[in-house]
Amino acid sequence: MIAPGGMRTIAAMGATNTLELQGLSGFADRLPPVADITLGVPAGRTVVLLGEAAAGGGCLLRLIAGFGTLTGGRILFNGHEVQTAPARRRPFALLTARDALFPHMTVGKNVAYGLNARGMGRSELESRIGSALDLAGLRGREDAWPGALNPGERQRAALARALAVEPLVLLMDDALGMVDAAQAGQILGRLGTLQGEARFTLMLATGDGATAMAFADRVGVMHDGRMIELDRPRAVYDSPRHAVTARLTGPANLVPGRALGALPPASLGPAARRAAEGGGRQALLLRPDAVGIHLRRPGAPALEGRVSGLAYSVIGLAAHIRLEGMDETLIARVDTAQLDADDLREGRRVWCTWDDEAARPVPL
Repeated sequence: MIAPGGMRTIAAMGATNTLELQGLSGFADRLPPVADITLGVPAGRTVVLLGEAAAGGGCLLRLIAGFGTLTGGRILFNGHEVQTAPARRRPFALLTARDALFPHMTVGKNVAYGLNARGMGRSELESRIGSALDLAGLRGREDAWPGALNPGERQRAALARALAVEPLVLLMDDALGMVDAAQAGQILGRLGTLQGEARFTLMLATGDGATAMAFADRVGVMHDGRMIELDRPRAVYDSPRHAVTARLTGPANLVPGRALGALPPASLGPAARRAAEGGGRQALLLRPDAVGIHLRRPGAPALEGRVSGLAYSVIGLAAHIRLEGMDETLIARVDTAQLDADDLREGRRVWCTWDDEAARPVPL
């Protein structure tokens, strides 16, 4: 791993190095365009752009890096406009799902490529290469050719090459998508440690809500080329303002307001009542651990359904319940202290209640 003090620091640069986007709009490659993105990222922070592949995160990172066409807005770094500067003049590094390694160079020479013009001594050059390869988990592969690496290793080699030049902003668009999940988590953890030492900024575009929840300081939810939410990870998970955010950030049930409208209004809590009043325009967000399963009709408001299956997942044993008279399937965490798999055989009629304080009405 890169040693403390081994990368340039904000203090050494004598600047705050805040990245600011002001009303940014534009397009890049054949990706869907983005519109009116405003965002400020202090040095040393991680922002995850969470969204599906065509949501706009990848396009936004390319515009920041200088690979695209701006149709409006400004990009400021350290208070200075950089949107007219060519990509090579910006202290940023962009990594995408394509590793873009030079096939005629070994891994070590690929990593050294951006350093060769800096007049470094051999010892410093080798130290920088080794540190970057350590962080990427590729120490000992300096003499390997890109063609001998698997796709995940090639992505890690590209990361090492980007880190070797000490970018002040590292932009990653699904850049570890071919790396297995456990190793990708380790690499992101090392990057987080390195941020504490070198104070560079990290922006990731991904569709993986778990990554966003685990590593982001803030999560920007992208949808149809716009940033529809921007907040701390816990806030976008607990209190999303859009259905798309709820789906992206973790297991989510979205019960249509029309289904709740069939229940006595006086029996509903505030969140369920607001969703019911919204009819087809609103849904009630219920995380699986906020749903209770009953084998008999309870006294509280409940949705009736039948068990369609059981599955183990990150939330433990979960029941999939087909709601009566609807196309909706509810996912509920099974309280194994109260129920077991024999109680919830396929086809078994059950009733589902919920914790209204943990529920949220969201627009569809």
